[in-house]
Amino acid sequence: MRILRFGPVICMLEGGYDVISDLGLGKIVSLDEAFKESGELETIFITSNGSAVLFKNLPWIVLSKMLNMGIKIRVCGSILLFRTPNPEETIKILKEKIRGMEKDPLEAILNSTPRETIILLTEKPLTRPLQLEDVSIAFVINADINSIYRRLLLEGPAILLSVLPEWNELVIKLYDQTDHYLENVERIAIVVEDLDLGYIIGSGWGWDYPRPMLKVPVYRMKLISWEDPKRIKFLLKGLEYLGYKRLCDIDVELQGKKLNWFEIGEFSSKFELASKSREELEMMLSDEALHELREIENKLAKTI
Repeated sequence: MRILRFGPVICMLEGGYDVISDLGLGKIVSLDEAFKESGELETIFITSNGSAVLFKNLPWIVLSKMLNMGIKIRVCGSILLFRTPNPEETIKILKEKIRGMEKDPLEAILNSTPRETIILLTEKPLTRPLQLEDVSIAFVINADINSIYRRLLLEGPAILLSVLPEWNELVIKLYDQTDHYLENVERIAIVVEDLDLGYIIGSGWGWDYPRPMLKVPVYRMKLISWEDPKRIKFLLKGLEYLGYKRLCDIDVELQGKKLNWFEIGEFSSKFELASKSREELEMMLSDEALHELREIENKLAKTI
């Protein structure tokens, strides 16, 4: 689970919009679209008419081109995105630790100076681009981004524990009659990491007893998360099947108690649950993660 990352670099264009537009140096979109489509340390230029130009490049590459063309720009404050289950409580803790000012996110960005760092608090996963509406609160600090970034890397986990002392401790149990545990563990890890579902803090082999006198091998992964356990169970069920082929069995336990499939929602069967979950997984996963998942599954399908 990633709780901290850099945002885009945002600059105000004081001229040269026609040159940028004519040369096709970037993608012209609305500010909200630019923020949504931008990745870490990509560059957004805001024009005088309120539109934006998005560059899918690192800022120093873009800025050097602009300066060579004689275009005037004003660099805004540096952005850090901080994920938290409770932005309101988090901002209280940040105010106690760091001198700064709470502001509306858009106002904080547009009126900032290069010397300032803007922390944008969100409940959304940081593995995806965010819209401005996904940001709950902005916290503006008159300090350079490097010092704030290092500090939050160290203190961020403690802040989250103060905000939410009790996390869900789940055990993911993997059963595989075809003995392709390594591939199935990798598939689970792809989903957990790409969807930012929590931290896998331990794993190992064990035995399970589905019936008296019958023991089967099981691979266990301990996951801590603030996500809804039933939601995690639902998403992982999408890994059990590939079409009509069963690849593995996945159970999820909360405090030693198994979450049953019929507790997850109104589904007529386990297969219907797995099918609906798979549809949602394929919509939610990043292109890279989905490609990696399909490569593993296509190899698995040939062996079953």
